[in-house]
Amino acid sequence: MTWSATQYSRFEDERTRPVRDLVRAIPRERATAAVDLGCGPGNSTEVLAERYGSAQIIGVDNSDDMISAARKRLPHVAFEVADIANWQARQPMDVILANASLQWLSDHRSLYPRLVSQL
Repeated sequence: MTWSATQYSRFEDERTRPVRDLVRAIPRERATAAVDLGCGPGNSTEVLAERYGSAQIIGVDNSDDMISAARKRLPHVAFEVADIANWQARQPMDVILANASLQWLSDHRSLYPRLVSQL
């Protein structure tokens, strides 16, 4: 499947509303490092950056188009093109956000423990 940042952003308000609720529900008040797995065009990453303004934020997506749009939207945030099924943090993360991405991956039995081990 090919993802289009332009098409995805057509319903940005509707797509961002659930991530705002999700990020608001994170009990951690402060973070030094946070990642948005499946960041798309950066709308969810922006919510994460608003919540943790002083943290090092990373956005990850496997679509060049999405990452390009995210970099334009948030030039101060680090973005990388990567397959989140194999993604490995370079440092321990305080927050791992995956708003609408993990359902696309298989082998949750090993994926979730691997991601949690990076916290």
